[in-house]
Amino acid sequence: MLPNILLKIEEKLKENSLLSDSQLDKFMLLLKRYKKGEWLYPGVLIRKLNITSSNAYKLLDSLKDIGVLEVNYELYCHTCNTFEGTIYETFSQVPNDLHCEGCGIELKPLVNSIVIYKVIIDGEQ
Repeated sequence: MLPNILLKIEEKLKENSLLSDSQLDKFMLLLKRYKKGEWLYPGVLIRKLNITSSNAYKLLDSLKDIGVLEVNYELYCHTCNTFEGTIYETFSQVPNDLHCEGCGIELKPLVNSIVIYKVIIDGEQ
């Protein structure tokens, strides 16, 4: 991401006080690596910033609110800990009749969907 977008993000995050100063610094360094079209998983923030799941989603939602990210969905099998592989832009696109390729269990959209975020703007045209 380019500096102008990062500055906008940093200002927004300072307003909502979800991160300590050191966590904010780590997050800004992490964001520099992301480019338009890449996916950002909440689990990355949970691990890298040592924050709760709730705060990770709040943090990512605040970036969604300023137009940097959009919500997408991916199916995850809780039985064998694998992702189905297809990413869906809307929840209504998630099929109701999928099975895990790893263990064969039926994947249910309401239970097996996780929210991930796609970078839709990084400052480059």
